[in-house]
Amino acid sequence: MEKLLKQKGFTRILFDTIPQLALLLDPKCQVHALNRSAKAFFGYKGGEFKEASCGEVIRCVHHRDHPQGCGFSSVCPKCIVRNTALDAIVGTETRRAKGKLEFLTGQAMAILVSSSPFEYNQQGYAVIVIEDISLITELEGLIPICASCKKIRDDKGYWNRVESYIEAHSEAEFTHDICPECSEELYANMQAKIRKREKTSSV
Repeated sequence: MEKLLKQKGFTRILFDTIPQLALLLDPKCQVHALNRSAKAFFGYKGGEFKEASCGEVIRCVHHRDHPQGCGFSSVCPKCIVRNTALDAIVGTETRRAKGKLEFLTGQAMAILVSSSPFEYNQQGYAVIVIEDISLITELEGLIPICASCKKIRDDKGYWNRVESYIEAHSEAEFTHDICPECSEELYANMQAKIRKREKTSSV
């Protein structure tokens, strides 16, 4: 694997140009390579991370939960990075999953993990791509909405129009229109007058 990683060809260039965090893991979930984005994000300058556990390299908060480290904590069996990597290696097909990463810093990130298997020297590996989807998943969980006026209560206890709340918590923007049912209800008198006028003018 070392020989492959030292090659400066197209594959290495392609690996480094992936804009998301990319890692190369073996079946023991040890890291053999990080792309440029991952090195910058986790603060690595060289290869000081090589063959360390995935949890240690990405500074997962749970890699210190157990004396034996990453893979032994009670949380590890649910780890989506570990599970998608192992599923890809064993099943020899790409896996994808959504979840959260919690870092030693106390920060948490909503992530989409994609895992693709490949073989080198009769050994299975997985390329893991971790994408930050925090903005996409910002609206999740239970949202308190008024049963009558449909305003939404925010974390500070204020009631907001649905449009205001969604615009504040996502990248969506609203444009307004009127559905046929509301149009009929709101403008029934006006439409009746228009129909009456059209009927009169056609006589």
